Amino acid sequence: MAADTDFLSFLVEETLKLQKSGEAELSSLELKLTDYGLLFLRGEFNPQFRMLRFQTPMGLLDIPVNWSVFDVGAAFDNSILSAENDPDLLFTVLRASWNADLTKVLVTHADGFCYLVGLRAGEETHLHDLLNPQEWLKTA
Repeated sequence: MAADTDFLSFLVEETLKLQKSGEAELSSLELKLTDYGLLFLRGEFNPQFRMLRFQTPMGLLDIPVNWSVFDVGAAFDNSILSAENDPDLLFTVLRASWNADLTKVLVTHADGFCYLVGLRAGEETHLHDLLNPQEWLKTA
């Protein structure tokens, strides 16, 4: 439970920092995703409702932080959704509503935000770098 509280405290802190600054700068992850030309949705934590809110082409998407791969109580970490790994049908919904060419969706976090990274055929090669950014930094 301590990990849950610590992570939620971190999200609240980061959210308040961003709101106070008035503008959000692109994170290193966002810059990397943009450089790679990958589709992504950035979710912001809403502490009042304990939800992650994503701006999507289909409208707002609110996801509770205790649901599925977003569960902070289960040590929220990188998760990869695909047709083969879609226990809650989130991949199916994202593919139908966001982009029909998706083969995988990476659920990750950086700089106080949660990211849904859509990968199409051929883009899965970026997964290693996205999941192991420290390796890229060591070689840079």
